[in-house]
Amino acid sequence: MSQPEVVVRPARVADTKPILTLVNELALRQIMLPRSPASVIENIRDFLVAEVDGQLAGCGALAITWTDLGEVRSLAVHPDHQKLGLGRALVDALVADAERLGLPQLFAFTYVPDFFQKMGFAICQHEDLPHKVFNDCMHCPKFLACDEIAMSRVLDASAGPEQTFGKPQRAIPLPQRTAAFVPSQESAVSARPVQATGDSGPSRPNPPAS
Repeated sequence: MSQPEVVVRPARVADTKPILTLVNELALRQIMLPRSPASVIENIRDFLVAEVDGQLAGCGALAITWTDLGEVRSLAVHPDHQKLGLGRALVDALVADAERLGLPQLFAFTYVPDFFQKMGFAICQHEDLPHKVFNDCMHCPKFLACDEIAMSRVLDASAGPEQTFGKPQRAIPLPQRTAAFVPSQESAVSARPVQATGDSGPSRPNPPAS
């Protein structure tokens, strides 16, 4: 039996529907956050897709968070195409793109820390990523009860603060999340396995009832 042909390529506008189908079907299983059509279409240049024999079987995106930081997000592989190395291939391609852009560090929010540890990421705290917190997390309905594991990977250890602009990260005051929901090292290692491997991006909460 011949091996399936696997191709990782930049996403096209025509890939929007299968990307949304893949991500939002996994979101229905409470595996990752959903994405709206607009959030994918407007950011389609961030996405890579993995095809198996010409069929879209996985996706992932590189979002620029700050001058020194990028996020691997919406990383998902269809359950029928597990164990083909698609997740690894997508992350490798996203890392290569981050290095091309000169980003010294990447991070991801995930339920599968073991996968990202194999890809060179290490567990960190949400508070280590203030630009992510202010840009996305504060608008997420799970903000005060986030159960995703934050992980980061250094791509260029020689990069220093002089390569960034704006306030130093630690100078930015952060909103306080409920301490009980801050994941510990122990809880992170024992996180349940799931099909998707990355954060799907922010989901805007409904306004509170008056």
